[in-house]
Amino acid sequence: MHKKGQMAHLSLGVLGSLQLFIDDTPVTMLESDKVCALLVYLVVEADRPHRRESLVGLLWPDCPEQVARHNLRQALFNLRLAIGDRTASPPYLLISRDALQFNRASDFSLDLAQFNAILCACEERANRGSEDSSIRAVRLEEMVRLYRGEFLQHFFLEDSAEFEQWALVRRESLHRRVLDACRELAGYYELRGDFPGGAASRLAAVGARPVARGSALPDDACPGAGWAT
Repeated sequence: MHKKGQMAHLSLGVLGSLQLFIDDTPVTMLESDKVCALLVYLVVEADRPHRRESLVGLLWPDCPEQVARHNLRQALFNLRLAIGDRTASPPYLLISRDALQFNRASDFSLDLAQFNAILCACEERANRGSEDSSIRAVRLEEMVRLYRGEFLQHFFLEDSAEFEQWALVRRESLHRRVLDACRELAGYYELRGDFPGGAASRLAAVGARPVARGSALPDDACPGAGWAT
C-alpha cells in the first residue's frame, strides 16, 4: 500500500490478455469483469469525460436504472480501492457528480497508447515521404512486438452488447493495422533477401491470431506466415 502522495505507476496492457499492475505488483482486488471493463474503457477513452448514465448503459444495459447506478457506484468504489486512487498523486480518476474520466496526467502507461504513437509517427513520415526505410522497419517491428494478441483477448461481457461492440470495432481495426505492418515488413525483408528468424516468427504469430471470437484469419492473411527460418 502506497502512502498518500507517494508515486505509484499504473500499467495496463490491453493488446492481448488484460494485464494490470501497480508498479510490479499485479492488481488482484478488482471484484468483477465489470470493474475491469470500467477501468479499461475509461483508460482507452481517456480523451473526454463520460457521463454516468452512459457508463450505466454501457455496462448494465438490462438493469433497472436505480440498480444500475448502484452497481456503478459499487464498481467505482472497488476500482478506486484496487488501484489506490485515493492515495495517488495526482489521482488516476477525475470524478464529478455527473461524470468520470481517467486522468491522463496521472502516472500510468498503456500499451495501446504506445502502439498508437508509433502508428501516428509512421503515418506522418509516410505522408512526408522522407523516412529512411530501415528506420521505418524498426518502428513497424516495435508495433508488432507490442501487439501480444488481439485487443482484450479472451475478455468478454456477455450481457453488455454495447461494450462488446466497442471492443470488437477496436479489435478488428488494430488487427488490420498489424497485418498492414506485417505486409510492409515482409516486403522490406524480401527486397533485401533478409528473413531473420525472429521477425518471421513474430509475423507468423500475428497472422495466426483470430480477429474475433469464432473467426480466424486465413492462412495467407500475413505474408510473413509460413516463412522458413
